[in-house]
Amino acid sequence: MAAPAHAQFATRILDYSPAPGQFVQDPTFNDPTRALGPPIGGGTISPDLTKLVSLGGFGGAITLGFDRPILDDPRNPLGLDAIVFGNASFVNGHPNRRFAEAATIEISLDANNNGLSDDPWSIIRAPHLPTIPAAALTTTTWDDNIPDLMFAPHEASWIPPGCTGQWQTTACSLPAAFIGPVVQNPLGLTATTEAIWGLADHTPTLLLGDLNADNLIDDPAALSELFYTRPDDPFTVGITPGSGGGDAFDIKWAVNPATGAPANLTGFDFIRITTAVNAVHPTLGEVSAEIGAVADVRPIGKRATTTQIVGPP
Repeated sequence: MAAPAHAQFATRILDYSPAPGQFVQDPTFNDPTRALGPPIGGGTISPDLTKLVSLGGFGGAITLGFDRPILDDPRNPLGLDAIVFGNASFVNGHPNRRFAEAATIEISLDANNNGLSDDPWSIIRAPHLPTIPAAALTTTTWDDNIPDLMFAPHEASWIPPGCTGQWQTTACSLPAAFIGPVVQNPLGLTATTEAIWGLADHTPTLLLGDLNADNLIDDPAALSELFYTRPDDPFTVGITPGSGGGDAFDIKWAVNPATGAPANLTGFDFIRITTAVNAVHPTLGEVSAEIGAVADVRPIGKRATTTQIVGPP
């Protein structure tokens, strides 16, 4: 019997702190509850925008919780434990060129069992972060004084609700290659190996029931709690057949951000996703991650062996 959908996806909002951006005052995109439950996929070319929350610009973040811990489970396909869904897409259908607004992923175990995200955070060390991720920490200052051009934003409609005066956001900044708007596989346009992984909002979310990423529904009876809990292989270009897309990661990839040492977590209770690119395009606006769901990968019933993906070198 299929598990209830709520058991497979984030169920709680612990914090929503968007940075300035063009959608942060838009109720279509500033409702953090849109990140709960399963995603709504639009496919590899035209993402669905009906169930997304915008994190705004650099340092905008959302913190989510679950109704149970997400475990580092060796029975999971490819050894992957969770999936973050956003609204990235392939440029003209090319999987090595993507419209993507990347975000970092952090996880935390509720070690003190108080239900709050006040325990230490570990970061998923994507290959484009330094060995000691804290070395990439950058702080941006914002204010609500629109005529004064010293600090952004320069549009009143970009100010997040509740933000007044001057404030700051801090995040691990990704390199210039992520400014986009097109993010290209650094291994080249003909590569079959994916060099960008461990980040959120980089991989498309497929239509429910599209089993081979051709933007056609093969299984109209597909259930979200089954389809969107099968991870895509983050090291292979394209979408793994049978996967719903999204950006999957292994808890073993988590490190202490200050030292780079493995976090050695057995699981996590909370996840924080943060826009990690500090850029504003003249026509497209700010680089801002949009998040539609976070899923717990479903075990396949047997222990992963040779197909298990190991952590970063």
